[in-house]
Amino acid sequence: MTEGLSSRRAALRAVAGLGLTAGLLTHGSPAHARFAPTDVDALKSLLIAERNALKTYQAGLAVLDTAASTDPLLRFRGIITAIARHFMAQHADHAAKLSQFITRQGGADDVGDGEAQVPADFVPSIQNVLDLATNAEKAAAIGYTDAQKNLNAADNADLAAAIGAVEAQHFVVLHLAARGFVTPAASTLNQPADALASMAAQFVPTSFALTVDGAPGLDDETLLPFYDVTK
Repeated sequence: MTEGLSSRRAALRAVAGLGLTAGLLTHGSPAHARFAPTDVDALKSLLIAERNALKTYQAGLAVLDTAASTDPLLRFRGIITAIARHFMAQHADHAAKLSQFITRQGGADDVGDGEAQVPADFVPSIQNVLDLATNAEKAAAIGYTDAQKNLNAADNADLAAAIGAVEAQHFVVLHLAARGFVTPAASTLNQPADALASMAAQFVPTSFALTVDGAPGLDDETLLPFYDVTK
């Protein structure tokens, strides 16, 4: 998007809309118990953010589907769409796990379905969809890091860490793509998103950085062993 005051304001509105501003988080003592009912409000704030992210990705995908034939990034639409779908599925995993933790601690999943965080003056283009998603993932990475240090229960803090690290990975992938530091392989150009799903799944391969309640993370050696550097 065009840099400037309006862009910065839009980014700040997106952060606030995602429910990740510090004021929404519960501040308390360092994590100690497995669960803590006092953490429920903070977990709900994170759940709101995840559901907002899902709606925002849905809105972005609609823009990608109807991108103009003159869009300068049209040849990359397939791989961008495939990655967006993959990241969206991971956000759905995050939302499901947060809901599970909330109800397990006596809370209720009553935060609704979320709302797309798209500025009113958003200009539809593939580049702007990339920038919109990059802003959202940056806000999420910041929010989860803040939440992690303020949650009271160890399991809740672990969940925030496991999700937050993935949001940071999302941000890095999207930021590098949006700024042109990485370019999709030539084999992906002008290809439909469905044909690129398996390739897109290699970008941030797990929904959680650490295994949570049986959901595998990067620490799952059967799924993602460390590379052998002794050969």
